[in-house]
Amino acid sequence: MISHTDTLAVDLGVFVIANLFNVLLTGIFLCRPWSLQRAERVLGLATVTLAVPLILVMIFNLAGGREWWTVVLPGIMVVHLLVELLLDYVLRVDFRGTALLGPYLLIFYLAQMGMIGYSFLVGKVFGAVTLATYFLCLLATWYSYARVGHGQRV
Repeated sequence: MISHTDTLAVDLGVFVIANLFNVLLTGIFLCRPWSLQRAERVLGLATVTLAVPLILVMIFNLAGGREWWTVVLPGIMVVHLLVELLLDYVLRVDFRGTALLGPYLLIFYLAQMGMIGYSFLVGKVFGAVTLATYFLCLLATWYSYARVGHGQRV
């Protein structure tokens, strides 16, 4: 049986990862209009590594018999991060100007909504903080898109 302390630590870890994801993406989107390709690549690689602790969270929550959402919501983010890794860093596909952009964005926004939802289910304050960093990320996305469009990932 898992303890309340263990589940709280895991849930707080997901909250931290959700906000780190939003902050890293904010940095990525700000790198694009300023032509900081190397920094964008480093931030992008740091972002995809967030899949590792989220997979561990999923395993912990599944093994502990926790509610379905504690497995599914991080799982959506893991799917997004693996797609990101595959398209941008393994295959190096310039997909942002293709029909792949729609499904990619669907997974991206579902992943973000899942992390916001998880944070709110942990606590209202945690959800509000995650929602705030999400809006920060959206603002950076808008700024980047207004300056350079979809941009090129490096």
